[in-house]
Amino acid sequence: MRAGQTEKASALALRIDKDIANRNQTRLSRINSKNSTKDLWAAVRKFTGRPQSTGLVDNVSADSLNQHYASISSDSDYQPPQRKHTAPMERLHQQFASEWQVFSLLDKLSATATGLDQLPAWFLRIGTPLSISLSRACSISP
Repeated sequence: MRAGQTEKASALALRIDKDIANRNQTRLSRINSKNSTKDLWAAVRKFTGRPQSTGLVDNVSADSLNQHYASISSDSDYQPPQRKHTAPMERLHQQFASEWQVFSLLDKLSATATGLDQLPAWFLRIGTPLSISLSRACSISP
C-alpha cells in the first residue's frame, strides 16, 4: 500500500468490523435464547457459514442399535460355572440370615476403616433401619 493509506485501511476495517458485529447482534437479539436454543444455533451457523451436520444414517434407528448391542453383549453358549468343590457342605444347607440378625450385625459395627465396598461403618449403621424397612415394603405383595 502507499504511504498513509494503511491507517485509512485499518480505520475502514474497524468500521466494517463494528458494522458486522452490530448487524449480527441485531439479528441475534430477535431470537429468545432461553426458549429456542435451536433457533439461536441455526442463526449462529448461518453467520459462521458452517452447515448443520445431521448425522443421520440410513437404516439405523434406536431399536436397531439396541438389538445390535444386545446381540454382541450376550453369549448364546454361556454355561454357568460349576459349584466349587471346596465349599463346605454344611453351609450349602444353612438358612439365610434373618432381618434381625443382619440389623444386629450392622448396628454393632465398630468404627473401622472402609472395606472393599468403600462404605464407612457409620453409613452402614445409620442406613440399616432404612434398608430393612424398604425391603419389607418391597416384599409386601398387594
